[in-house]
Amino acid sequence: MSGVDLRRVLDRHWAELDRAPLGRRAALRTSPLPVVTEHGPVSAATDGNSLRHLLIPLQGRRRIPTGRIGGTLRVTERALEDDETYGRFADIVCTRRDLDEVFTGLCADVLVALEADGRHPYRTTLAVVNRWRQLFSGVPRTLTEAQEIGLAGELLVLLRLLDKDPGAVRFWAGPEGGRHDFSDGVHAVEVKSTYTTSERRTFEAHGLDQLEAPRGGRLVLAWRRFERTPRGRTVGELAAEAARLCVDESELWLRLAHVGYRHAQADDDGALRVSPVEERWYEVDEVFPRLTMASLREPVPDGLLDVRYTVDLAGVHSPRLDDPAVDAFLNEMGRM
Repeated sequence: MSGVDLRRVLDRHWAELDRAPLGRRAALRTSPLPVVTEHGPVSAATDGNSLRHLLIPLQGRRRIPTGRIGGTLRVTERALEDDETYGRFADIVCTRRDLDEVFTGLCADVLVALEADGRHPYRTTLAVVNRWRQLFSGVPRTLTEAQEIGLAGELLVLLRLLDKDPGAVRFWAGPEGGRHDFSDGVHAVEVKSTYTTSERRTFEAHGLDQLEAPRGGRLVLAWRRFERTPRGRTVGELAAEAARLCVDESELWLRLAHVGYRHAQADDDGALRVSPVEERWYEVDEVFPRLTMASLREPVPDGLLDVRYTVDLAGVHSPRLDDPAVDAFLNEMGRM
């Protein structure tokens, strides 16, 4: 089954279990899932607090130390028995109900991995859990208004890429520490966004390599100016739309976590709603105003740790890219 199908299966099992009575001596309500490992079927479960669990069968001498992975994600050993059977399981549970959707995504990823290789279910499960644990580690930080504007700009570019390639989340390199916001190693997009009532078209560049194209490749700049409006969209709404379009939702949420946004962050009445009022795309070519290592006559002095400068698009003589040219460039990403 696909990850989307397995999410539906999990949600259905947990909903049905939550409606079932919990026996006086039972700690969990359990239901076998259609994913079977060499040690037996994986099961969904809920407890008396309606917390969702995923039970991975254990065999032999495998022991799991009791403890936490992340701040709210727990992986412990649990023994279950009835009148006829006894079993030991790795019990995965999230202790926060507001993270149910994220936990469902994690569990669906576990099931996909176990369908592909069920020979060592606990080891396979732990590899997936470790990949997701950042999403459960502590309280998300509050993004500044400028950070939200920047994230909205990047998500709009991501949505355009996802419309062409559902796997395009892999090109979103900025949250992973990449030099450019989007890159396939040859084609790169640097995204700059501003939120201002001024008519000036400026942005700040960070470092001497941010506006330098990949070796042997091309770099384009995507610049937007946003305004705050009740008809606009929030970062959460843009992220949810991207999640619906992408084939690997976990990669999206992990990248968002790296920049300080968590899937469980809800949009309240005061959430920032913005709409782009102006958009410009440029090829960053030899005449585009920028600072790079190659453009400096002298090497960077020792002790100089950071270089930031402001670019005014009014002084840009490079031609603006129209929509067909932008589409042609984005279509090339990942094809080399």
